[in-house]
Amino acid sequence: MRVPGTTDTIVAVSSGWLPSPVGIIRLSGPDSFDLMPSLGLAPPDAPGEARPAWTAGRLALGSDQWLPVMAMWFRAPRSYTGQHVVELHTVGCLPLLREIAARLIEQGARRALPGEFTARAFLSGRLAASQVEGVLALMSSEQEAAVRQAARLARGSERRIAEDVVRGIVRLLALIEAGIDFVDEEDVRFISAPEVVREIDTLVAGIDAEQGGSAASKRPGRPHIALAGFPNAGKSTLFNCLVGYERALVSPVLGTTRDVLSAELEFGGLGAVLQDCAGVGDTADELELACHHAGERAAQEADLVLWVHAADTVWDEREVSACARMPFERRLLVWSKTDLTGGRPRAAAPLDFLDEVVVSAVSGTGVAALEELVAGRLEKMAALRGEALCAGELHAATAALKRARMIAAGSGDVLPSPELISLELRAAHELLTSETSRGLDEELLSRIFSEFCVGK
Repeated sequence: MRVPGTTDTIVAVSSGWLPSPVGIIRLSGPDSFDLMPSLGLAPPDAPGEARPAWTAGRLALGSDQWLPVMAMWFRAPRSYTGQHVVELHTVGCLPLLREIAARLIEQGARRALPGEFTARAFLSGRLAASQVEGVLALMSSEQEAAVRQAARLARGSERRIAEDVVRGIVRLLALIEAGIDFVDEEDVRFISAPEVVREIDTLVAGIDAEQGGSAASKRPGRPHIALAGFPNAGKSTLFNCLVGYERALVSPVLGTTRDVLSAELEFGGLGAVLQDCAGVGDTADELELACHHAGERAAQEADLVLWVHAADTVWDEREVSACARMPFERRLLVWSKTDLTGGRPRAAAPLDFLDEVVVSAVSGTGVAALEELVAGRLEKMAALRGEALCAGELHAATAALKRARMIAAGSGDVLPSPELISLELRAAHELLTSETSRGLDEELLSRIFSEFCVGK
């Protein structure tokens, strides 16, 4: 969206486009308060600290048509957009809500574009770019856990760029800009081009470490959970138990599952795709071999692998080898068929797992504990996905640092074009902190005057 000027007043129906008990009209802009008398509403007296206020009254649509309304008044800059904002909460009748908006447009307001309220919040510095993405994620979240994660992102609590990276940029900027602005001061120490290159390499490495998560955590869509293991380990019975109906064919005959079966379900409010993979091991024919390869490939590509091992059987080398091919950081052990062993496995696992749980899909023992364990792992994945929403800012900051490095590299000891390098470093700093240039200038001057004794 190409955001138009922010000096006019915008209005829009801000509640859903379905009939509801309450509907909301929102205005933002310098004339928001001044337009209210046209609807029979008087703004409250401005308190000393311009705190938000609310008033209850009647909204006039005509000489004989009134609606009950509760008006929320937010004076600039203490509002969502940083401007004067008014929210009218009234009857959620769509024709009436549209009529109210049309009446305000007749009085001089402009119909808001999609996302324009949040755009104004960003342009006024009320929201960082990552928080804007969080607002969008919150609007599109369909599951409880995703809503919680998006809300945390919208509040800005997922911005976790290492402080030493930001401090390093400020320190490097101070060295470079001191050389630009205070060249005649005897105590100012110039920084050489090789030193700038080394400092930028360190900064880039810090950003890379900060965004280093598993590739699986950055894949879009719902996470995939694979039930893997040897044939007849109880995977399909457990699959049916978790899904809640007979989705998979269950039989004591080895290799009954010939394909990867999938079903969507939720663990702790977070949606996932559960996959029942064909058992690994010896194969009788080419078709079965292809099915086993498909199952193993699905397990290797899954975000989480539940390795199912029957508690009444011992581990053999083939199973150990197949399980070891699954990444440790995505591998959980499920002891199945514990109703046959009195609740305890016959032998300890020969491999390490992130965690393990004992279940019996027949009796239901341990299934709730398994669901809770999976929900916890999915919550952690959701946190990583939330951080990945800020990947655009991280990539842009890294690109700015690399452009600065390119200017400094290959020119001997003398630093070329320090002004251009400074601009790129400032761009990286703003992307990582959303701090205004004014705040950065004050910090740089403080560092320069304190460390370089300028003007003594």
